[in-house]
This record gives sequence, structure tokens and C-alpha cells, in this order.
Amino acid sequence: MQGKAEDTLSTLRKKEMSDEHSFAQLSQGFNDEISHGQDKLSSATKNKASNEQMKSEAEKKLVDTQASKAADEEYAGTLKTECESKAAEWEARQKSATEEMGAIDKAKDILVGGVKAFVQTGATLKTKKWNPDDDDEDDKTANTRTQVVNLLKKLGKESHSFAFAQLANMATSDPFVKIRGLIEDMIAKLLKEAQEEATQKAFCDKEMGASTTSKEEKTATLAKLQARIDGADTTIAQNTEDIKTLEGEVAEIDKAQAEATAIRTKEHEDYSQASKDFKESAEAVAKAIEVLKNFYEGSLLQVSASTSHMSKQPAFGGAKSDIASTIISVLEMAEEDFTTLLAEAEATEDEAAKAFEKLTQENKVSKAAKETESKGKASEVKSLTVQLEHSKEDHASVSSELDAVNAYLEKLKPQCETKAMSYAEKKARREAEIEGLKEALNILQGGLAMIQIQKH
Repeated sequence: MQGKAEDTLSTLRKKEMSDEHSFAQLSQGFNDEISHGQDKLSSATKNKASNEQMKSEAEKKLVDTQASKAADEEYAGTLKTECESKAAEWEARQKSATEEMGAIDKAKDILVGGVKAFVQTGATLKTKKWNPDDDDEDDKTANTRTQVVNLLKKLGKESHSFAFAQLANMATSDPFVKIRGLIEDMIAKLLKEAQEEATQKAFCDKEMGASTTSKEEKTATLAKLQARIDGADTTIAQNTEDIKTLEGEVAEIDKAQAEATAIRTKEHEDYSQASKDFKESAEAVAKAIEVLKNFYEGSLLQVSASTSHMSKQPAFGGAKSDIASTIISVLEMAEEDFTTLLAEAEATEDEAAKAFEKLTQENKVSKAAKETESKGKASEVKSLTVQLEHSKEDHASVSSELDAVNAYLEKLKPQCETKAMSYAEKKARREAEIEGLKEALNILQGGLAMIQIQKH
């Protein structure tokens, strides 16, 4: 019985050790999974914080870009309004100039017609030098001259024009024919100035328009290139961080696989030794049972035979039979326990092998996926790096072109921006001059007609 108890205790100890080992394996596996999950959670938290920071930076850049866009749109709107104002001013100026030219042409026609009649009716007057003190000029002619002189002086004073003042001075002593010539010279000068202004206006409109359009296009291109550069920088930084994370996760997988392999190797060695011990023990117990059964069954037959021949003798085999039955029963229980332990060990080994195979396969799949993802990100980083260099070169080139366009616009401003009096002031002044010239021509026309009548 002591041997049986010791065997039972040994069996229980072995079972306890096996259970403890299985528990340790399960606990280690769960702890590894928890650690791996915590690492993933930490990585995800870091990625979330990084993404939130990138989002904040992107939103800030978006606000800056929108503000820059609004400023550009405001500048474009102001420039468009100024251009439209200048165009309207130019059209009005052209219209005023046309009206002025028409009035001057009309005055010229009146003077030409009057002078021709004067020359034809008084041939001697063409060779006679006019003298302001000449008695031939009557009071009406002198009055006409005085009116013209006063009118020209008034125009010169109002418009602050030296040309009108000089013309008024000449009108006090020069004949009407010379005054007509001066008016013709003024007309030629005005026409020349109008042509020069028209050419300058067309040049300014063309160059300012083309330069402004080029500036807007290059500014938009710069914004696109900058956005592309910022996006590439952000993506490269994110991919680089992801690659480091993936490489760390692959290293963790390799480490976990190595640890699992070592544990599995030790488990298999323990199983091999334990299964061998259980099998050999069961076989030894079975042989012992067989020997005992053969021995006790033979003895029992001999006792039975002797009892049948000596029916009157007392029986001595009962206690021995009980002991044999007890021993064999204990051994059979031990054999059953060894067989059970062997089956449990085999079942545990089978489950452990399947779990290890599953874990190994999962690690292979996860490692392959992470390595593929890492390679893809590395390839993307390489491609983006090349694109980033090209974008930076394009950005520098377009920036230089934009600087050149801005410099050219600054160069055009002094000669294309109007800094003199406003269009309304110019128009009022020009209309006053035209009205004054018309009035002077009417006075001259009346004076010439009167001289013609007197000569007849």
C-alpha cells in the first residue's frame, strides 16, 4: 500500500507539474498577446497624435492659403476695377478728343473759308504789312481783336496754359492770318499728342494685362507647387515613421516566434520523456499484472484441487486470494493511470503542436504583410523624394519668373499709372478750352467778314 501511495503521489506530482507547465505556457502566451496588444495600442496612439498634429498643421496652412487667396482675389478685383476705370477714362478721353478735334476742324474750315475770301477780295492786303496803329483798322476790327485777346487771356488764366497766353499776346499785334496758322499748329500738336497717348495707352494696356495675367498664373502655379511640396514632405515623414514602426513590429514578431519555438522545443522534449516514462511504466505494470495473475491463478487451481481431494481438511487459501486480488487491482489502477496520463500527454502535445503551428502561420502572414507594406512605403518614399526635388526646382524657377514679372510691373507703373489731374478735371478743362476756342473763332469769323465787307 505504501508503494501504491508513493506511486500515486508521484503520478499526482507529475500531473501537477504538467498542469503547472501548461498553465505557465498559457499564461506566457496570454501575457505576450497582452504585451503585443499594448504595443499596438501605444503605436496607434502615437500615430493618432501625429495625425492630429498633421491635421492641425494642414488646417493652419489651409487658413493661410485661403487668406492668401482672398488677398489675391481682392488685388485682382481692385486691379480689374482700376483697369476698367482706366479703360472708361480712356474711352471718354478719346471721345472728348474727337469732339475737340471736330471743333478745331470746324474752326479751321471757317478760318480757311474766311481767309480765302479776304485774300481774293483784297490782293493788296497780302503784301501790305499790318500795323496795329494803322488807320485802316477801324473800331469794329479793333474791338474784334480786343475780344479775341481777352478771351484767349481768360482761357490761359483758367487753364494755366502758356500756349493760350502766348497766343493771346500774339493776337494783340499779329494779323488774323498768322493767328490761323498758330491754331493750325496747335491742332497738329494736339493730334500728335493724341496719337502718342493712344500708342502709350495701347502699350500699357497690353503689357499690364499680359504681365498681370502672367503674375496670376505664376502665383497659382507657385501655390500648387508649394502644396505639392508640403504634401510630399508630410507623406515622406509619415511613411518613414510607419516604416520604423513596421520594422519594429517585424522584429517583435521574430522575437516572439523565437521564444515560442524555444518553448515549443522544451515542451516537446518534456512530452517525449514523459510519454516514454508513462508508456514504459504502463507496459511494466501490465507485465507485472500478467505475472501475478499467472502466479495467483496457478496457486488457486492447486489449492482448489487439493481441497477437492481433502474435503475434510480446513481451507487456507482465502486470505492469500484476497491479497492477490488487492495487489492486482492496485496495479490495474496504476496501469489505467499511466495509460490516462499518456493519453492526456498526447492530447496536450497535439494541442500544443496545433497552437504552435497556428501561431507560426499567423506570424508568417503578419510578417509578410508588414514587410510588403514596409517595402511599398519605402518605394513610395523613394518616388516622392524624386518628385519633391523636381517640385522644388520648379518652385525655384517659377519663383524667379514671378520676381521678374513683378519687377517688370513695377517698371511699368511710373509710365502707365496716371498721376496728373483726374479725368473729370481734364474733361472740364478741355471742354472749357474748346468752348473758348469756338467763341474766339466766332469772333474772328465776324471780324473777317466785316473786313471783307469794308474792302468791298
